[in-house]
Amino acid sequence: MKVKRLILLVLIIIWAVLVFGLSGQNGTESSGLSRKIVEFFTNNEEIIDCVEPYVRKLAHFSEYGLGGMLFILLFSTYKWTDRKMMTISISLGIWYASMDEIHQLMVDGRHGSIFDVYLDSLGFITGVCGMLAILKIKEMLNDKNKKIVKRVKNG
Repeated sequence: MKVKRLILLVLIIIWAVLVFGLSGQNGTESSGLSRKIVEFFTNNEEIIDCVEPYVRKLAHFSEYGLGGMLFILLFSTYKWTDRKMMTISISLGIWYASMDEIHQLMVDGRHGSIFDVYLDSLGFITGVCGMLAILKIKEMLNDKNKKIVKRVKNG
């Protein structure tokens, strides 16, 4: 269990550093990355200009969703209630999203946005709830398999 916790902690640190690094890109670098993704699918400038902002927002949502999943996986290694895991995870996610936007206030060509805090937090909450649901389904399947094995052994 300690190895699993250590691995998850390292992954969370990598995630946090990655988010921090992406937020540290100036406005041109940040939009350039999203633009390249859209350009992979089309060369039409109108479509690129229209779609690129949504790709950026989806990236925010997704990267925080991953963070939420990692935190739930880490906290599930402790004997905590679902409520405690969710409360601590979501609180940390909202805190990090807020710090991320404050960080962006100090980066050339970037600005902090309360909307982005909401979007990042929603992504984090989605990751937390999604991973918690997966863990619950896994737990139910394991319990069901144990009951089947027990029935088979007992004849």
